[in-house]
Amino acid sequence: MLYLAIIFLSAFLLFQVQPLIAKLILPYFGGGSAVWTACLLFFQAFLLLGYFYAHCLTQVKSVKKQLIIHSVFLLVSVLFLPIGIQDWADISQTSSPLQNILLLLTVSIGLPYFILSSTGPLIQRWLTYIEIGKLPYQLYSLSNVGSLLALISFPFLFEPLLTTTQQSNYWTFGYGCYALLLVTLLLKMSKLSFTSVEQSTQQALDKSVITTTLLDKILWIALAMVGVVLLVASTNAMTQNIPPVPFLWIVPLCLYLLTFIISFHSSKWYVREYWFALFVLTACLALLMYFIGSQLDIISQVVIYACILFSACMICHGELARLKPQVQHLTLFYLFMSLGGFLGSAFVAFIAQNIFDQFLEFPLAIMSVFVLLALSIYSQRNTAIKTQTWLVATNLILAVSFTVGLFYLNTLFVKTNVASERNFYGILSVKDVEINNKVQRRLIDGTTSHGTQSLEKGNEKKPLSYYRKNTGVALTLEQLTKQRVQEGSVQNINAGFVGLGAGTLAAYGNKTDHYIFYELNPAVIFAANNYFSYLKDSAANIEVVLGDGRVSLTQQFEHSGSQQFDALVIDAFSGDSIPQHLLTKEALLLYFKHLKKDGVLAIHISNSHLNLIPLVRGLADVLDTKIVYVETLADKENEHNVQWVLVTNNEFFLNDARIKIYASAWPMPNIGEKSRIIWTDDHSDLLSVLK
Repeated sequence: MLYLAIIFLSAFLLFQVQPLIAKLILPYFGGGSAVWTACLLFFQAFLLLGYFYAHCLTQVKSVKKQLIIHSVFLLVSVLFLPIGIQDWADISQTSSPLQNILLLLTVSIGLPYFILSSTGPLIQRWLTYIEIGKLPYQLYSLSNVGSLLALISFPFLFEPLLTTTQQSNYWTFGYGCYALLLVTLLLKMSKLSFTSVEQSTQQALDKSVITTTLLDKILWIALAMVGVVLLVASTNAMTQNIPPVPFLWIVPLCLYLLTFIISFHSSKWYVREYWFALFVLTACLALLMYFIGSQLDIISQVVIYACILFSACMICHGELARLKPQVQHLTLFYLFMSLGGFLGSAFVAFIAQNIFDQFLEFPLAIMSVFVLLALSIYSQRNTAIKTQTWLVATNLILAVSFTVGLFYLNTLFVKTNVASERNFYGILSVKDVEINNKVQRRLIDGTTSHGTQSLEKGNEKKPLSYYRKNTGVALTLEQLTKQRVQEGSVQNINAGFVGLGAGTLAAYGNKTDHYIFYELNPAVIFAANNYFSYLKDSAANIEVVLGDGRVSLTQQFEHSGSQQFDALVIDAFSGDSIPQHLLTKEALLLYFKHLKKDGVLAIHISNSHLNLIPLVRGLADVLDTKIVYVETLADKENEHNVQWVLVTNNEFFLNDARIKIYASAWPMPNIGEKSRIIWTDDHSDLLSVLK
């Protein structure tokens, strides 16, 4: 039927645009996981607005007036097509990225997303006028199936096969089809006589009124809120160490939707006792993952977090399905659920970021599930649940036990912290650790070290970890200095660094050198200046530019031309990831515009989860440049193997004896041209580089 097609298509478009538009704006805001969190906040906010509009519209007594009002909004939304974004490089450099993302999304897709959000509850409510007495909650499952298919198809079909421009065009075409179908339905409904229908509907509803309590309404909001907090928090956990790209956004979102489908399709699928037993097991896993999850490989992390999210959301959404009201409260029910979803997103994006210096919202949400389950059982005490008083007590005891265990373990976990700060870009901490009876200070972004400094007297200026002597970047700076001295250059090295970390690379600076560091996160700059001494101790002239490295380099080229770098170092980590927009063909072309003809581009590719070798070799081929791979093995003082690639056509540099000595054999020596990968701003695929 027509209304089924409209509900399905609206849900498909609603969730298809989420990863698409988020991927489009990622490069402008540093490519961090917080971008997706901000996008989810926008999606939940406009879903709430759509549901609020649907609820208010259905309070209009004349159905025909409802149809006219909605037709006007629909026609206006078409004026916002096609979807897309403009060049927002300037706005991304301000101090409020969250506000800028919300503004950008509102301008780009606000009204079409608003109309799509209102479709489900509106059509379901109108259906009760046509098919009197029918409960339309199964249509909610249908809409979630459409949403699920949209999400699954994005990373496996649309993203690998289509550019972002093509995806935007197809989505715009789909919205046009949706608008035509909806107009057709509105025209058909306008020809019906609703006076007697409304009276009959009200009579049918009066006979089936079931009292909805205040506690029920609070639970509608709270259960939906905790479900979204779990969704956002588990996504953040999954993407701490690899790029937060659509595939990893979609896995948890699919599971989240699947729990809605299961819960609302049939009451037989949610058996509280079974799901509760599973949730208790995964709650124990959640406590372990919070502290040691980063030590596992990415597949194990994703699987375990997925199990935790699925079981917890089954409790939340299963209880929501049990608490659902009769159709006279249908739009109010959806409105309260969407309010809960918005509050969940807002809690993570605004409140948690400002009151926690860790990702505490994840374990606290797990604890909240126990409490809400106890309240839900209590609210249904007029049924056979009376016999399950033990379950209420058990949940409360488990909630208290979980909380005590969390804070006890957390006290042990943070005891080595010198400082810790959480902001839009994630969690940054400074830790003092003892390695082989020597004390070191480390800058930790999420779970990954971004710089280490010895606290032993006399060794403070010694570069360590990924930047130690004989690594690719050390060879680059030292050998270029040697070359400039031989050439009789007055100024030795003019170097740019995308990513500051602890400022370790400043240790290689000499008196006549000029080093420019580009750093997105202001907390990193503060830590490097206040808890590490590399920047202060450097002999070079040090300049630090706040902002995304690629955006800053683009602006500098447009305003003042090439920086004429001898060396440009790409080391912009977020956890264990390099933002994708820094490794596209267009990005490398920009880097070489800023390099001298004999300049060297050094890219840090050490990564536990991504194999970047086919990518950097493919990009070097496109640019027709030579590339050297340098791997430095771990030693007693430095526990990590380090991999750098050096891209240049500088024959003096390439033929230097030291470079030849330390250059390593490629780990994938036989990689063919067809196996090499090239990312562009319009097309990149994380699956192609996963280990």
